[in-house]
Amino acid sequence: MLDANWDEEPASENKVYHLGESHCLSYAHRNITIGGSNFRIAPRITFGAKAFHFSRTKHDSFKAITKAHFVSLPKSSKVFLSYGEIDCRPNEGFISAARKLDKPLEELIDQTTEGYVQWFLEQNAGQRHHLYFINVPAPVYDEKLSADLNSEVARTVALFNTALKKYSLQHGFDMVDVFKFTVGKEGFSNGLFHVDNRHLGAKALPEIEQQLS
Repeated sequence: MLDANWDEEPASENKVYHLGESHCLSYAHRNITIGGSNFRIAPRITFGAKAFHFSRTKHDSFKAITKAHFVSLPKSSKVFLSYGEIDCRPNEGFISAARKLDKPLEELIDQTTEGYVQWFLEQNAGQRHHLYFINVPAPVYDEKLSADLNSEVARTVALFNTALKKYSLQHGFDMVDVFKFTVGKEGFSNGLFHVDNRHLGAKALPEIEQQLS
């Protein structure tokens, strides 16, 4: 991300805040046009946060840090939210939880995603921020994993994105679809926008801007 080309563009006075785990750094301090106005993207990171953490009733540091970020923003801010990619990984989210709990993947993802969106709805009650849920990009095919596990990851990402679209729209939030321009064959990354095996780079910004005009 640090090696990316930086254009000499003036910093915008307006800020759009990007809350998330490491994905919030993909477009850090870049300019973006939203509805004809220029904004500078200001990241607010919660390391390791999953959609799962927001979906459960238990209080933890992930919620506490994210809530502190959220309520510190000026009222009625524009806010990007990037969570859920860690949940879709082969070894630390929905796939391993579904096996452990002996629960259908679809059911687990649907319940978690509903809880995740609901938590932000509740936090937003007094803040009146304009929320944009950013979905999970198409996964990079991992040669170290079996074909079956790679397929399971691709399926998990697709299920999570479907649920996120359903619940974000249900509550009147916007969704930014980074999956649709990063997906290639059989549900895996087309290799055009990823800067490593997980994260997108600034090249994705023009595609995102198109969805916000």
